[in-house]
Amino acid sequence: MALLKGEGTHQILYGSADIFSGLSHNRGYLARPDHAGEFPTVLLVHGADGITASVKSVARRLARHGVAVVGPDLFRGTLARREQPPPWPVSSEVASDLADAVMWMGSPDTPWVRPGTIGVLALDRAAPSALRFASERDEVGPVALVSPVLDSELPPATVPVLALVGKDDPALPVERRQAAQTSLSQSEWVLYGGVGGGLLDESAADYRWDVAEDALARIVSFFSRLAPV
Repeated sequence: MALLKGEGTHQILYGSADIFSGLSHNRGYLARPDHAGEFPTVLLVHGADGITASVKSVARRLARHGVAVVGPDLFRGTLARREQPPPWPVSSEVASDLADAVMWMGSPDTPWVRPGTIGVLALDRAAPSALRFASERDEVGPVALVSPVLDSELPPATVPVLALVGKDDPALPVERRQAAQTSLSQSEWVLYGGVGGGLLDESAADYRWDVAEDALARIVSFFSRLAPV
């Protein structure tokens, strides 16, 4: 772990983390405020490129605003041995890794997790899995989606949803977005003009600092509503 000062009101701890759940073990990324206390906690579900530098930056930014973030590695280390990201894991494997992370977040190993609802932040390809997972777990929700890549059929998610979308994102055609807006009854959609799928990806050609700042502020505000027990 390392100590970092930055914007927001909290100094933070951040770095790679071991996620244990019974006999299961996975690696991931953790960022949380660096002082005693219990904090609202978010499960960060990375997208098709894995836990990139931009994903880690998002986790740290949330932590500086008092939100603990746990991001399991859905590729289970295989990305480090490849030049290109591996195929997206099947739904059952994603669900298992998310369930293990949530179990770890409720264990004595994580006394900094505030009891109550766990939020989910899902990036691009992770959106359908995150919505499905939240719809099946009473302790999970609300869900924030960033540049979501959505299936034609969405799970019947009943949790509050915040969707942040670039109007020029080819991965989410207008007709599919409109269908999703209808299907997700408790959703709020924010559309950004002049940007595609690189809302929070600092390496993307269409990345815009002002859009990223607005998106992060909305995500922080959204998860500040997480209800304690």
